Amino acid sequence: MRIDPRRRHVLASLAGASLGALGTASAQAQAWPSKTIRIFVGFAPGGTTDPYARVYGEFMSQKLGVPVVVENRPGAGGTIALGALAREAPDGHTIGITTSSSVWGGRMLYRKLPFEPDRDFVPLGWFPVGPLLMAVPSSLPVNTTREWVEYAKKNPVTMASYNPASVPHLATEEFNKRYGTQVNVAHYKGEGPMWTDVATGVVHAGIGSYVALTPHLSRGSVKVLASVGPERSPKLPQVTSFASQGFDGEIFRLAGGLLMLAPAGTPEPILQRISQAFIEGADSPKAVALREAFAIEDKPTTMAEARRKWREESPVWIKLTEQLGIKLD
Repeated sequence: MRIDPRRRHVLASLAGASLGALGTASAQAQAWPSKTIRIFVGFAPGGTTDPYARVYGEFMSQKLGVPVVVENRPGAGGTIALGALAREAPDGHTIGITTSSSVWGGRMLYRKLPFEPDRDFVPLGWFPVGPLLMAVPSSLPVNTTREWVEYAKKNPVTMASYNPASVPHLATEEFNKRYGTQVNVAHYKGEGPMWTDVATGVVHAGIGSYVALTPHLSRGSVKVLASVGPERSPKLPQVTSFASQGFDGEIFRLAGGLLMLAPAGTPEPILQRISQAFIEGADSPKAVALREAFAIEDKPTTMAEARRKWREESPVWIKLTEQLGIKLD
């Protein structure tokens, strides 16, 4: 079959462009990293995002031979850091870590965001955080989740949240809609200040990570009522899940986590090298110690698994957040 010369020219041009793009990406990957790598963290120290970023950032620095700097940019439920990340060059020298609720659910809470998650980011890895825990001040006259719900029906109660569209925020709406409570939500710039206010009785409950709660548990200033997700915390096996206590809302069954992200357009070979560093770093002594301290049993996932979670689980978070029916701007 004779191919029209004009068509042959177009096909040759397309093939050349593809090879050129592959060659450029390969060259970029070979030259990377050529300067300091920055990790944007959307929350203040005291929760899970900051120590994850620092432990894996240190491992990356040792493996790649360049400095890795963690930059905390708290505010607006993680969206400030995400907006900054979206504006960075897609060259592998800037990545970010955030909660799944920030990047997935946040789009339903704000009319305008400085980023579009599906367009502006690509996931590098999913970092499990272990079962999230609901705790209340030890001074509060309740000892079970059911008692807390009954208390919240009769008294002004506030739930502390580490960011909008987070598990405690969505759980608050679930309690109010399904059980007739009148719980207000108070948003903090991370778990550190959040748990301090729970422990001192400024607010009446919070849901978050074991590690951020540990100092207050050791002082006896909080008591844990339930865990989120299908698993119990290995550090607190006596604490049963919301689901096993009869709270069957979808938010109580979800296993939240953290996402490490890169700006969209970052060459795939660079993404693969960063992802591989996370996989290898999971077995480093400091990463093992981090999981032990946080009561986290699972290691960070591959990039392929993180992409699967993004594809399959983000619609669930979006739907749950949409059901809040509120806007924060």
